[in-house]
Amino acid sequence: MSILYYYGRSLMIKNRKAEKGIFLSEEEYSRLENKLGKEEVEARIARLSHLKKTGGRPEKLKSDFQALLAMGARPIDPLKSTAQIESMKRMLTAPRDLFLFDFGINTGLALGEMLQLTAGDVRGKKELFTKKNGTRVPLNKSLRNKIFTYTASMENEEYLFSSSKTKKPLQRDRANKILKSAAEQAGLQKVGAHTLRKTFGYHFYKRYGDASFLQELFNHSSHSVTLKYIGVLEEETASAMEEFSL
Repeated sequence: MSILYYYGRSLMIKNRKAEKGIFLSEEEYSRLENKLGKEEVEARIARLSHLKKTGGRPEKLKSDFQALLAMGARPIDPLKSTAQIESMKRMLTAPRDLFLFDFGINTGLALGEMLQLTAGDVRGKKELFTKKNGTRVPLNKSLRNKIFTYTASMENEEYLFSSSKTKKPLQRDRANKILKSAAEQAGLQKVGAHTLRKTFGYHFYKRYGDASFLQELFNHSSHSVTLKYIGVLEEETASAMEEFSL
């Protein structure tokens, strides 16, 4: 029995030829997750799904597992200046899209977790807890004020970031396209779904120097992985080498 993966959703099927999609065994998915991390695996699955739909699937790679393993991680950077952040905000004219951006850069939550939040999950709260490892995530005063305004007319069970057509949570690939489109209009590159939490991590670390909290929030194995993820490690290495001499 195999698992059919399609844009991050899974469905158990007996016949691998029954439907088109991304086919992985449980063991293959586990190997990818251990090597790359869940978020990177899901991002690559979405990219391979798109390649298959558009006829761009690498034919020389006989299995989807090989194709996913061979994919390079697309460089996604944090927004390191307030000017870049403000440029993105100006391009995100829809209230939902702007609030998605604000929420992400002020909490560092993974996009997949953010998209499952309802108004009742955040209204009147001063903190959240991540579902993956229970890390406490404070909601700052500015964000709480934005939550109050944004959810004023919403029922508790309504999703914060829902599709206007289905009222279900916005799909990850759709959210990613919204962010990329705004970035293009703002003249920014290397922007994607991970930009939100990387931006939070970068500015939080620059202000407080607390890699331990970020490591726990991002569920990373070490401080160095976290610092590399938020784009700080290379900066600090370059700065140290500038002053180093023998």
